[in-house]
Amino acid sequence: MPKYIIREATVNDIDFIIEAIIEAEKSGSEILSYSTVFNLSENELRKIFRLMLLEEIDGCEFSISSYLIAENDNTIAGTIGAWVEHEISPSSIIKSNLLGYYLPKSSIIYAALRAKITSELHIDHVIEALSLEIVYIRTTHRGNHLFELLSDAHIKRNKGIKELAVQVMANNDYAIRTYERYGFKQSFVIKSDDEMIKQFLPFNEKILMKKTL
Repeated sequence: MPKYIIREATVNDIDFIIEAIIEAEKSGSEILSYSTVFNLSENELRKIFRLMLLEEIDGCEFSISSYLIAENDNTIAGTIGAWVEHEISPSSIIKSNLLGYYLPKSSIIYAALRAKITSELHIDHVIEALSLEIVYIRTTHRGNHLFELLSDAHIKRNKGIKELAVQVMANNDYAIRTYERYGFKQSFVIKSDDEMIKQFLPFNEKILMKKTL
């Protein structure tokens, strides 16, 4: 098996982090929810994601500090973006503030008009748990236990945490199996019966999985 170095992400990794966010959001489908929800092209979103990441604000998936990188022979193989969710500074507020600042007003209005549909699959982050929000391993490096290596490294740098949490679309069988092998168990499932939701999100069912340490 290849040898990997696990390190903290830097601004030089922004392009890969953007790729990771996009692929994680697609969840094995062709639907990028940020595009469908905000009525923006993938290229437009890449530029906005870059600006948000360059703010270097901690505590959400648009925070460089949330990411650990796995490298092999100076080539990035994968990443996990994770943070400990705190009640006093929820990631949803941090993320909303960044999106509200950088998104065009027309996109915010577009999303608001469709919020009743898209919010049906919303699951709050688990307070005081380490939330594994963005998980992305390049196809050529899958099967090499990178999820385990990166997760272990996140646990090590967040000493004292008692619980891990991850949210996954129910159609992402590969991810679900990976999480289960690591000890995650399904905690909560939410499903929408509105067929329109598949126009905006990769699937109509989402699972919250937890692991107790």
